[in-house]
This record gives sequence, C-alpha cells and structure tokens, in this order.
Amino acid sequence: MQEDEDVQLMLAFQQGDYDAFGTLVERHQPRLLRYFLAQAQDRQLAEDCTQEVWRKVFLSRDSYQPRARFLTYLLRVARNLWIDVYRARSRNPRPYLTGSGGSDEDGGGWDVHDTDGRTPLDDLMQSEQGKRIARAIIMLPDSMRDVFVLSEVEDLPYQQIGEILDIPVGTVKSRMFHAVRKLREILKKELNG
Repeated sequence: MQEDEDVQLMLAFQQGDYDAFGTLVERHQPRLLRYFLAQAQDRQLAEDCTQEVWRKVFLSRDSYQPRARFLTYLLRVARNLWIDVYRARSRNPRPYLTGSGGSDEDGGGWDVHDTDGRTPLDDLMQSEQGKRIARAIIMLPDSMRDVFVLSEVEDLPYQQIGEILDIPVGTVKSRMFHAVRKLREILKKELNG
C-alpha cells in the first residue's frame, strides 16, 4: 500500500534520507497543485502554495509523527496554508506569496497540463463548461468548497476528508450535499442570467 510506503519515506527523511523526500515530492506534487488550482484558479499562486507546503514539510520533518496517513498530513498542511493565504488575500488583494496572479490567457486558471497523472477532471476544466464550474466552485462558502475539492478534485473518501478537516463524517456528507446543491444553483443562475 502506497500510504504505508509514504509514511516510511517520511520517516526515512527524518533520518536524513533526502531521496525519500524527493520521492514524496514526485508522488504528491501533482495532487497538491490540483488542490491549490481548485482553491485559487491562479496557476502562479497554486505553484507558490505547493512549494510552500513542501518547504513546511521539509522544515517540520523532525516533529513529524505518523498519526495518520501521510496524505492526510500533507493535505492538512496544504489546507492550513490555504486558510492563511485566503485570509491574507482578503485583507490585501496583492498575492500572499511570490505569485503574481493570473488569468486563463496568461497561464493561470486550471491549466494543469504539465503535471503528471492527468485526469479527466483536468481535461474538463480546460473546456468552457469546466471554467464555469471552476468559477462556481470558487463562489462556494469555504466549508463547502473544502469538502467539495477534497472529494471531487482529490477523489478522497469521506472518512479521510473528515480526518483532514477534523470534522465527523456526517458533517462531511452534509457539507457535500449542500455544496452540490449550491453549485447547481450558481450554475443555473449563470446559464439563465
């Protein structure tokens, strides 16, 4: 099981095996990038956030404890970073990290063609319909967007989403239900408006 192997790689990295860290980055870089693209729709910001997550994991290696799956740990670091970035961007419209923002025309948005592990979702997000969906996802309240992105973009089971967000599975299901309903409303309004 890759998840057990990821924990072993992180533990090896704690002991000084930098190749183990490189393997973790190779495995999970595309997933982190997709997560941040779904949150921000800004390629430069997503790349900056992805790099910042890896920096945080690198610097906190000595305190890492394998209490959960490595992916749960990694996405929790990513979510906490996104909360900080979102708050900073709300206070100051200039980018939080070194990114300069972006639009679909200049390489921002959902363009994930240079990541490994391309999925049908990646292709969908390149279409006009995908871009409408991406804009609708951004309009979701944070709690619904977190659940939706982790479920539909990252394809994680509800149990793991609950672990990442530190909420019960029932709350995950409820938020997902409401997120889908809200997305339908947003998309319907856009098509009729």
